Amino acid sequence: MVLRVTNQMQQNNALQNIFKIREALFRTNERIATGKRINRPSDDPSGVRLASNLKVEISQTEQFSRNIDNNRIFVDEGDAALDAVGLDLIRAEELAVSALSATASAETRATIALEVGGLIDNLFLSANTKVTGQYIFAGTNTLVEPFQRDSGGLAVYTGNSDTLDIAIDRNQTVSLTHPGSDVFGTDLNPAVNVNDSLSSLNDGTGVPAGSFTITDREGVSAVIAVAAGDTVNDVITAINGAVGLSVTASLNSSRDGLLLTDTSTVISQPLTVTEVAGGTTAASLGILGQRDGDLVGRSLNPIITANTLIADLDGGNGLVLGQIDILNGGLTDTVDLSGAVNVGDVLVLITGAATGVTATINSQGNGFRVVSNDPTTVAVIQNVGSGDTASILGIGGGGNLFVALESLEAALLANDTNAITGLLDALSSSGDHISDTRAIFGVESNRMDKVDAIHDESVVNLTEQLSAVEDSDIIKDASDIAILELAFEATLDVTARILQTSLLNFLR
Repeated sequence: MVLRVTNQMQQNNALQNIFKIREALFRTNERIATGKRINRPSDDPSGVRLASNLKVEISQTEQFSRNIDNNRIFVDEGDAALDAVGLDLIRAEELAVSALSATASAETRATIALEVGGLIDNLFLSANTKVTGQYIFAGTNTLVEPFQRDSGGLAVYTGNSDTLDIAIDRNQTVSLTHPGSDVFGTDLNPAVNVNDSLSSLNDGTGVPAGSFTITDREGVSAVIAVAAGDTVNDVITAINGAVGLSVTASLNSSRDGLLLTDTSTVISQPLTVTEVAGGTTAASLGILGQRDGDLVGRSLNPIITANTLIADLDGGNGLVLGQIDILNGGLTDTVDLSGAVNVGDVLVLITGAATGVTATINSQGNGFRVVSNDPTTVAVIQNVGSGDTASILGIGGGGNLFVALESLEAALLANDTNAITGLLDALSSSGDHISDTRAIFGVESNRMDKVDAIHDESVVNLTEQLSAVEDSDIIKDASDIAILELAFEATLDVTARILQTSLLNFLR
């Protein structure tokens, strides 16, 4: 059987060949114009996926580098501030030694006290160092000046015990801010205890009496009333006892606030907490708002009271207390605090020592004050042996720079040489403490430098891989264009010869 090739078939075949060459020319010119081998997903589906992954990795790596570059100033400024503090502590120690010389008198010591007062002012400036409007020694409370003077002119810490961290790589962070309580002063940072009075929360401003409404995720609501004098446990009990409400209240895992756990079986809305009659009770309890799951309350920042447990200090980690030495004038005594259960026990034991001192909670409610009952002497608290009880309580031993310098100034003004002598160890320990803290900043700076260098190299390597995947080969594409143009011209010429349109072709 003989098949006749029609004119229409010849035309279609010729046109298909022409279109294929034209399309190949277009794609090749496009690769040269864009410099890319892949200009649409259909060009290379597997290559598109690989290129996309590489671009994401490059973007993430570059963001890590920007985190480092944009925030390196926090570490640099922190180290510079500590360097200045270290020099001031050396000067304070020199002044203390000179005040104990044989030629020193009450008048010269009073003069030296003026310079020590200037060093205290410098310490405030360094401890309140700001970078881009944020205080770097305030923990995460970066918008509030961390160290302020109380009514007696003494330093109190108003920051928190957290750190502001940034990611410098996957699963790697560095701290931009540090708690001033760890560096310059002390914050005993008690965890929330269910027996705490609501009046002790929120840095002592408390929680006002009032009511709030909890609506669980099933839509069931209950009004919770809070009375003056209630404890944290009273609030928890009231929520857990609400009829029909599928919400359980407890302390959160950090023990710094409340946790509302919703156990609704039918989900129709978010777990919601609202105020009643324009009150502020829920906000003060840190649970105002709504969540699609459980509601973790904000930190309630309780102050310490006589009933605060030693086990609840340091964010619930507790403190291990031992012995301290108390020096006051010519009196000395060693006090064992290891048996103290709560803050009240510590106050009683120190005040009851045979040294004529009184221990109280400071004005901020986050530390102790130990003062002499005799206005002509200054109490000095020291660690015993290799112990650190005075330091971790922030009452001596070099754990609180402000206490060391403030005590030195007071001792100089009181012409109390016993106190000045007793403070030499605290000043030396304070200098060592600052050196250790600077080492931490140095480690963070080195980490940032090394990780940044790794990121720079990684971006180069990833970019090379991306180029290999999606960039075009210009030389090959230029050669292909020449071949395709020649093929296109030849195809047009052959097609013109084969597809004759004369009437004589149809008269055979």
